[in-house]
Amino acid sequence: MVVISESFLQHLESQAIQQSLTITPLINLKSFKRYVDDSQARFPSQEQANEFLKILNSQHPNIQYTIENEDENKTLNFLDISIINKGTGNYQFKVFRKDSITNVQIKPNSCHDPTIIKSIFTGFVDRAIKTCDKKYLDNELTFLTEMFTENGYDIKILRSIIKSRKNRNREKTPFETNNLVSLPWIPGVSPKLKKDFKKAGYKAVFKAGRNLNRLLTSKNKPQLEPNSNPGIYKLDCSCGKSYVGETRKKIASRITEHQKSTFLGKWDNSAVSLHAKTCHGQFNWHSKNNTVKIEERNFDRKVREALEIQYNKCSPSDGGLNLDDGQYVTTRFWKPLLQNIRRSHNNAPTDVIDVS
Repeated sequence: MVVISESFLQHLESQAIQQSLTITPLINLKSFKRYVDDSQARFPSQEQANEFLKILNSQHPNIQYTIENEDENKTLNFLDISIINKGTGNYQFKVFRKDSITNVQIKPNSCHDPTIIKSIFTGFVDRAIKTCDKKYLDNELTFLTEMFTENGYDIKILRSIIKSRKNRNREKTPFETNNLVSLPWIPGVSPKLKKDFKKAGYKAVFKAGRNLNRLLTSKNKPQLEPNSNPGIYKLDCSCGKSYVGETRKKIASRITEHQKSTFLGKWDNSAVSLHAKTCHGQFNWHSKNNTVKIEERNFDRKVREALEIQYNKCSPSDGGLNLDDGQYVTTRFWKPLLQNIRRSHNNAPTDVIDVS
């Protein structure tokens, strides 16, 4: 739904922009940016802005925009930025906060890796440095320092972070993941472990422990019943033969159809019921391993089914239960490759081998 909504809005806005560039008098739309449902556009006059708003709202009756103009100080807030129009084609920027801000931050004595706690303030400082013009930067950094000081942070540490971020080397070093160790944060123990790992040539990073939400929901997450998706399935008969099929339904529903046809003696409904007519073996109808591969896409299901038929020797030429070799995969190129895979996994269940 997110993709569909975004595509529709882009189509609607494209039509409106194209229309505004062809009417008379022409609307001089200098720029148009949107993030989710907030847009920012520039026009040479208020009249042209209002005219473009009418064009936007005429595209679809259920999609109606409202407009917010610059205030008397030529300032307009967009997302978390205040944009100040200098009137000369230049703009200045500073961080914008709503009046409802609480200034509450995670406390420095919380049970987290101190590096993570410091990084919260560091993130605010980096945003200020990247966003604010020099005219507003000092005020923003002062506000951040006071806010975190109110939450119990050491002002000396905060000022040292600001100084280091201002003077930091912007050339980032490559991030090596091979020597990275992720550990849970344990007060008193984790800092010592970090030093020991550093001596051994590893960088230790720490993650927060499970919170109350994760503790309460760790064992009651809803799970689908086995074979509840479309895809490729395999039915094994106790006589030693197997059948491979594909379905866009739930695999459990398709297997139930096979079972019903066998029970009612409708031998011509499928290769499974046809086999049951002359075989005294039993199919494993309700195995949780009936699903070979979950696959929504029709073409990919057909290809995977054909490969699984060859891999499990279910084709008529191999004496299997399938009545054909499947679709699309008509070449015999795969035969030697699949035989080699089968030999290398001769001790593994064939219904868990991925041959894609």
